[in-house]
Amino acid sequence: MAYYIGFDIGGTKCAAVLGKIANTSSLPEIVKKESFATENLPPDTVLDRFLHFIEKTAEEYSVQAVGIGCGGPLNSETGEILCPAGLPLWKNVKITEYFERKFGIKTRLMNDANACAVAEWKFGAGKGAKNMAFLTFGTGLGAGLILNGKLYSGANDNAGEIGHVRLTKSGPLGYYKYGSCEGYCSGAGIKRLAEIMGNKERYKNGYAALLSKIGEENLSAKTIAEQAKNGDKFCLAVYKKSGEMLGKT
Repeated sequence: MAYYIGFDIGGTKCAAVLGKIANTSSLPEIVKKESFATENLPPDTVLDRFLHFIEKTAEEYSVQAVGIGCGGPLNSETGEILCPAGLPLWKNVKITEYFERKFGIKTRLMNDANACAVAEWKFGAGKGAKNMAFLTFGTGLGAGLILNGKLYSGANDNAGEIGHVRLTKSGPLGYYKYGSCEGYCSGAGIKRLAEIMGNKERYKNGYAALLSKIGEENLSAKTIAEQAKNGDKFCLAVYKKSGEMLGKT
């Protein structure tokens, strides 16, 4: 039985997981996991949380390697997080070197969408496919590509990043671009889309009713989705618009 640790670094939250796999033909299993909010936390604080997770885990399990997923831009070859849009405090963080120096455990860094694409291709819905795309919808919007039976990451680990495609001249802001796919379709973007649509005359009453129901401070892609499931017409219109823009991309 082999044990591995995985870390996911996101703009809203981070996750740590211990997984195990019996052999190359079996599916991996999650042994334990935890998550914590990371918005506005400096890298040192997040790394300390990850270190604590490794220390606790190493007391009970023999860990073979550590894998880290993070939004780009990053350099997977040198193991350095460069300057992700959703993590403004993370600049030139040599994260794999940090963990290898502390614990002597082999550590690798990968664009989070690429990591998801590989996992889905090897173990999930994409298993057996020669070509597939995986989209991530979080604080931002990412994409990973499997082409001709292998990961295609491009020259700088950013291949397939459709979130940066500009769809309209104006619209929700995503990664410093108004009207981008990320602006319309990411978690953070859907909130901004609702705010923009709510200022239009045809949606003002529906938007006001939504804020009265959930509280303005609770407006998010999640709460909009929850209300859409309950039949809220304004929320349904927001997700319809988001879906249309994703389809155009």
